[in-house]
Amino acid sequence: MRSELRSERIGAAIGSLPMFRGLTPEDQRRLAGLASLKDYKRGDVLWREGEPAESLTLIVRGRVKIVRHAEGGDIILEIFGEGEPVGAIAVYNYMPYPASAICMEPVALLSLPRRDYFELLDRHPEFARAIIRELTKLVVAMARKLQEMKGQKVDVRIAQLFLTLAERMGKETKSGVEIGMTLSRQEVADLVGTTVESAI
Repeated sequence: MRSELRSERIGAAIGSLPMFRGLTPEDQRRLAGLASLKDYKRGDVLWREGEPAESLTLIVRGRVKIVRHAEGGDIILEIFGEGEPVGAIAVYNYMPYPASAICMEPVALLSLPRRDYFELLDRHPEFARAIIRELTKLVVAMARKLQEMKGQKVDVRIAQLFLTLAERMGKETKSGVEIGMTLSRQEVADLVGTTVESAI
């Protein structure tokens, strides 16, 4: 009974992820047999910088921050939300994770072994296109972030951060766009590459 519930939950998770919508119901069921679904708490470390990237992981629920540890303090490179692959570049390039991944809130994460992931890419062009779209969005976002941070004042960088988050994760409401995420002052500072004092 427990394994049936687990299979149903994985199947529902796969069906909810935009990346898998191009797959046939049969392929989605096959994928559900290969994938695993795990829940994490706020603050849990999914992986640390330098660990091997063995599985493609997609966020079913919650948000994850990618953190690079440096001498001057941590730098948040990116925040990923529901439906987004996290760590995909490392998996695709057979390289260790270049930064750590930490849960910002309770997270449900779907994992697919790398071998099965590559088999899907080979067999399903629409799935490969979905992955390419997500990776392209990530590369564009990182390039834009680097460009925006160069020579900009802190208040401008913070404004650009919230505009980017609104574009990626915001929801339209009667009073404007709402970003359903709580960021600490330290996280805002880490995201724009400054100190808490400057961010305040």
